[in-house]
Amino acid sequence: MNGHNSEVQNTGTADPDAAQASLERAIQHHRAGRLETAETAYRKILQTRPEHGVALHMLGLIEYQAGRYEQAIDLMSRAETRIPGDAGLHTNLGTVLQASGRLDEAVSRYMKAIAISPGFALAYNNLGNALRLQGKQEQAVSAFRQALDIDPDYADGYVNLAIAYQSTGETDKAIQCYEKAVALDPQHGPATHMLAALRGEHTTAAPPGHVAHLFDEYAARFDHHLVETLGYSMPGLLRSEIDQLEGKDAHFQNVIDLGCGTGLAGVAFRPLATRLTGVDLSPGMIVKSRERGVYDILHTGDIISTLLEQQEHYDLFICADVFPYIGDVGPLFSALHSRANEHALFAFSTESHTGSDYILRPTGRYAHSGNYLRNAAADHGFSVITMRTENLRKQKDRWIPGDLVILRKISGENV
Repeated sequence: MNGHNSEVQNTGTADPDAAQASLERAIQHHRAGRLETAETAYRKILQTRPEHGVALHMLGLIEYQAGRYEQAIDLMSRAETRIPGDAGLHTNLGTVLQASGRLDEAVSRYMKAIAISPGFALAYNNLGNALRLQGKQEQAVSAFRQALDIDPDYADGYVNLAIAYQSTGETDKAIQCYEKAVALDPQHGPATHMLAALRGEHTTAAPPGHVAHLFDEYAARFDHHLVETLGYSMPGLLRSEIDQLEGKDAHFQNVIDLGCGTGLAGVAFRPLATRLTGVDLSPGMIVKSRERGVYDILHTGDIISTLLEQQEHYDLFICADVFPYIGDVGPLFSALHSRANEHALFAFSTESHTGSDYILRPTGRYAHSGNYLRNAAADHGFSVITMRTENLRKQKDRWIPGDLVILRKISGENV
C-alpha cells in the first residue's frame, strides 16, 4: 500500500531578488495554477539572469508538475548552487528524485532540508514516505511522528503514519491515525476510504483523489514491483484470451485502455489496435505511459468521465487492474455500453469474492463475486463470454485469486 504523495514546497522567498516585481508576479501566477504564464515569466527572468536561484527553482517546479523530471532535477540542481541554504529547494528536489525512483538521493535531500530547518514538518513527512518505500518502516514511523510533533494538525501526516503502521501490522494504531486525519479533514479521500476498509464498511468506490495519489507515488517503481515482485501478468493473459476468442489475426479499429497505468496492457494490445487510447487518473502514470510510446492518445482523468466526455466509440475496452478500486460497477458498465460499437468486447480482471455482491477489503481494494458481475453485465446489455479464475498477483508471498472476464455487447440491446 502506498501513501499520500510526498509534497512540494511552493516557495520563492529564499533569494533576496524574489522581491522583484516580475518574479513576484510569476510566483503569483504559479500559485494560482496559471502554469504557462508562470513558466513564460520565469524563462524571461532567466534570459537576463541565467543563474537566478529562485527562478531556476520555480521553473524546476513547473517542469516537475508537467512530468518532466530530468529537466526539473537539472534546474533545481543549478538553483542549489545559488541558494544552497534553502530548505524548501532541497525538499522539492527530494520530491522530484523520489518521483524518479531515486530514493537514496531523495532521502539525502530531505535530511539536508531538515539540517537547515529542523522545524520543517513537510521535510520530515517526505522523508518518512521515502523511507517507507525503501522498506524502512520503523524509521518511517519515526519521521512521520516528528512531522506531527511539529504540526499536530497535519492530516496527511496522520495518513502516512497510518500506512506505515499497516505495513508493520499495527492495525489499531493505523485506525487511530486515520480517525485523526478525518477529524482534521472530513473530506480527506484516502483517510475516509481506508478507515471504511479497516472498519469493514460498505462503500461503492475509492475516491478518485485516493487512487491518483496512490499511483503517482507508485509510478517510478510500478513495473518492476508489479511484475517482478507481485508476479502480475494479467495484461498478457487478457491478450491471450482475446486471441483465442477472435483469432491471432484479429484487429480492432478503436481500442481504449482504461486505467492504463504505465502502459503494460498497452504493450500487450498495441499489435491489435489501429488506434489505441489510454486513460489514467494518475499524472505520474501518464508520464510513464507517454515514455513507453505505445498509445496514440492519452488522457489524464477519471475513466467514466473521460469516456462520456470524449464522445468516441470503441471496439475493445481493456481494464486490467481497475476493478479493485471500484465497488459498484453499474456506472462504469453504463458508460461502456454508451461508448461501445456493435459487438464490442470488454476485457477486465478483478479480485475474486465468494459472496453474492462485492466487498471492500482491509487492503482498501474491492473484490467482486462472479454472480454479481454476471448480473451487472446482463443489466447493462453485455453477455459473458469468458469468466475464469486466475492468480492475479501476490500479497505477502500468497497469491490473490482473481477473475479474468470477457464481455461482449449484445447487438441491438438498449439499457
